[in-house]
Amino acid sequence: MSEPLPPIPGPDAPSEPLLSIGAITTIVTAVLALAVAFGAPISDAQQAAILAVIAVVAPIIVTLVGRTRVFSPATVRALVARTQGRPS
Repeated sequence: MSEPLPPIPGPDAPSEPLLSIGAITTIVTAVLALAVAFGAPISDAQQAAILAVIAVVAPIIVTLVGRTRVFSPATVRALVARTQGRPS
């Protein structure tokens, strides 16, 4: 029995889904730096903790989002083969 195919993204799907996640991580880091530069009462330890959480959580989010929106070449071949009626 063949494996179920993942849903095919529609034409309105983002073309670079992982780029947007990376941009969000960068923006959060920049906002933190700006807040500190303009006098937000965040200690060095708090800054380090926030950045550490971002460093750990961001790759997990990228993995989860990417896994649902990016297809491997093998998956694409299987999708093409099945839509053309040939076994993969």
